[in-house]
Amino acid sequence: MAPKWQKLTNSSDETSVGSVLSGDSVFTIPYFQRPYKWKPERLQQLERDILQLVDGLSDNHFLGAIIIHGRSSNPADPRVYEVIDGQQRITTIYLYLCAVVRTLCKIGEYDEAVSLFLKYLVINRQTSLITNAKLHSSKDDRKQLNFVMKDLTSDPTFSERLTPFAFKPLPAVGSETGRLSNNYRAILRFLTNQVKLEKAPRLRAIYTALLSQISVVQIDVFDPINGPKIFDSLNSRQEPMTTGDLVRNEIFSRVADRPPHEVESLDEQYWQPFYKKFKSTSEHSSFDGYFFPFGLIKDPNLKKSDVYAHLRNLWKAEQSPATIIDDLGSYQEAFLDLENGTNLQDVTSALASAVQRLSAITPTSTYPFLMQLLKSLASGAVTETNGLEVLNLLESFLVRRAVCGHEPTGLHAVFKGLWGDCGGSPTTENVSKAIRTHKTVVWPSTKELKDCALFRPLYGSTITNFLLVEWNRSLGGDLPNIKPWIEHVLPDTMSADWKQIFTEKQHEEMKNRLANLIPLSQPMNQGLGNAGYSTKRKKYEEDSMFKAARDFAKDYADWNPKQFEARSIMISDWLAIRWPN
Repeated sequence: MAPKWQKLTNSSDETSVGSVLSGDSVFTIPYFQRPYKWKPERLQQLERDILQLVDGLSDNHFLGAIIIHGRSSNPADPRVYEVIDGQQRITTIYLYLCAVVRTLCKIGEYDEAVSLFLKYLVINRQTSLITNAKLHSSKDDRKQLNFVMKDLTSDPTFSERLTPFAFKPLPAVGSETGRLSNNYRAILRFLTNQVKLEKAPRLRAIYTALLSQISVVQIDVFDPINGPKIFDSLNSRQEPMTTGDLVRNEIFSRVADRPPHEVESLDEQYWQPFYKKFKSTSEHSSFDGYFFPFGLIKDPNLKKSDVYAHLRNLWKAEQSPATIIDDLGSYQEAFLDLENGTNLQDVTSALASAVQRLSAITPTSTYPFLMQLLKSLASGAVTETNGLEVLNLLESFLVRRAVCGHEPTGLHAVFKGLWGDCGGSPTTENVSKAIRTHKTVVWPSTKELKDCALFRPLYGSTITNFLLVEWNRSLGGDLPNIKPWIEHVLPDTMSADWKQIFTEKQHEEMKNRLANLIPLSQPMNQGLGNAGYSTKRKKYEEDSMFKAARDFAKDYADWNPKQFEARSIMISDWLAIRWPN
C-alpha cells in the first residue's frame, strides 16, 4: 500500500511530485537558460533522502519551491509551463523516473514500466508541441535528453508494448554527453544496486517514495521576471527546530509558572549536566543525534519524525522534569562511548577496548541495540564473557561487510529491534540467528572476505584505516596516539625505477589493494612521495613510529609482483582469522 502523502507546509500550492508530473502538463526550460548542473554530491544526497523514506526513517521530504509561468498555447494542447526556477530539481526527478522505467525493463517488469512511462514521462496523444516528452530541456541538454529517451525505447519488448505510441525527440541541439546523461547513468547504477537487495519490491518502494512522499510548492507567477525573487524568499534557509530543541522546550514548559530560582535550579542541576556531557567528550556535540536511538529503545517501530511525539506521550503522567531528564540520561554514557570511543561507564579494559574498536566502524543504525547492551554490561545484567563475545561477533560482521563493500543500507531494520529479538539476553547464537533472518542483509562468507582482501581496491574505503591500525596492533607493537596516514608502497604515480618492476597494468590493478598499504605518520607519508623502494625501505625501518612499517621493511628486501602476491595471501588469511564468520 502506497504511503499517504502529507503536506509539510500550509501552502495550498504544495503538492507531491507524482501529482506534478502525472497531469496533462509540460514543463519547458527556457531555451537559453543555463544547462543542467547538479553535481554528484547533490544526487547522492537525494539518494540518501529517498532511502530515508524507503527505510522509514522519514515520512516526507520537501524539495522546495518550483517557480513556473503558464505560457499561452493551443487549447487542444497540454498546458505548457516555463520553469523559471527549479530546473535542477524537476530535471533530476524526471531522470529518476526514466531510470526507474529502464530498470523495470531490465528485470522484466514491462507492464509496470509502460504504465509509468505513459503516465509520468510523456504526453500520450497527438499535439503540436516539438516533442511528446513532458520535460523540454534547455538548449545545451537536448541531445542528452534524447539519449535518455532513446535508451528507454531501445528495449524491443518495451518499445513493442508502447505501440502505437512513438517517441518524438527534441530538436537535436547541444552535446551528446554531459551532466544530464552522466547523472542518468549514475541513477541507473544506484537503482541496479538497490534491486540487488530486494529485487522488484525495493524498486517499487523507491519510486513510490519518489512520487508520493516528496513534495514541492509549485507557484505560477504572472510575470516570470519576479520568479527568482519569490524563489529566494521561499527558500531562504532557516535553522530547523530539532528533536532536542523540542525536548528541552517540553521539559521547561512544565516549570514555566514556577519562581525563577526553581527554573534556574532545574537548569543548573539537571539539564546543563545532561546537555554539556554531549560536548565534554568530543569537539562536536552529538546532542541531536541521541534522541532517535533513545526513542527506538522505547519503541523499535518509531520513525524519526515520531520520536518527540512518542516521548511526550510517555511523559504525560510524569510531573517531575528532573525525573524526565534522569530518564533521558539513562543511556547517555553508553551512547557517548559508542560515539567517541570513551569509557564513561567505567567497564573493564577488555570491554572498553572492544567498544573503542566498534566506535571506529559502527554506523549509528546499530546504536539502539549496542546502547542497551553496554548499559546491561555496566550494570552486570549481561556477563562480561557474553558481552565480549557479542561485541566481537558484531565487529566481525561489520568488518566483513565493509571489506566486501556492502553499504549499511538495511542495518536499521536489523538493529532497531535486535534487543527484543534476543529477548533482552543477547548471546552470539541468538544475535547471529536474528541478523541472518534478514535475507537482504549480507553476512559475507570467508571466501568472499578473502577474495575482496586479495583483489578489491581498498584504498579510500572507510574501513582501511581501521584494518591497518588493527594489523599494527596484532604485531604486538606500539600504538601511536595518532590517526595514521595510508602509505602506498608501490606509489600512486610510478617513477622510472618503479616502471622497471611493475607494468602499467600491474600498477593500476595493485596499487590500491590492501597488501600495498601500510600505516605511516603524515610527515613521513608526504615526504616519501613516489621514491624508489630502497629509499622507502630505509625510512620505514629506521624512522617509522608504526611497527607495521618497520616489520614490512624487515620482511621485504624488495617489493615486486611476486612479494605483492605473497603478502596479499598472508593478509587475507589474517583477516579471516582476526574477524571469523
